[in-house]
Amino acid sequence: MKVIFPGSFDPLTNGHKNIILKALDIFGYVDIVILNNFNKKALFSLEERKNIISDIFKKYKNIDVHIHYGLLCDYISNNNVSVLVRGVRNTLDFESEKINAKVNKELCGVETILFFSDKSDEHISSTVVKDVYFNGGNIELYVDKVVLDILGEKFRRNE
Repeated sequence: MKVIFPGSFDPLTNGHKNIILKALDIFGYVDIVILNNFNKKALFSLEERKNIISDIFKKYKNIDVHIHYGLLCDYISNNNVSVLVRGVRNTLDFESEKINAKVNKELCGVETILFFSDKSDEHISSTVVKDVYFNGGNIELYVDKVVLDILGEKFRRNE
């Protein structure tokens, strides 16, 4: 069974990480698919995100990381995907994911499994992480050390 967890992951948060590990525990394999979100200004390139995520999960042999340019449905059909995993933090996420699940079922023929975030992760998003970080706040509780280190390097380069 091919299971994917798609997202922009700019950057990957501890909330994302926990959803991936929950899916891995149940399905035994997860393919993390990095997509470009044209509605958001990216901090990291797709390649940078792939490298960061690969580094975070390097000890897991049953997690793959791929970049996909284009429609998620194309990736789903070209890779025989059975299940799409998504994370839900709150009722707003749930309503949005419910719509996305229906569209993905109609257009791609794939089922969506929703994982609810841990209570400690309900407020974490990539947008919040970037906002807190670039306004001088501490994000150690929200991201892996790999992300924290790369953000530090990138921020210093841009000063």
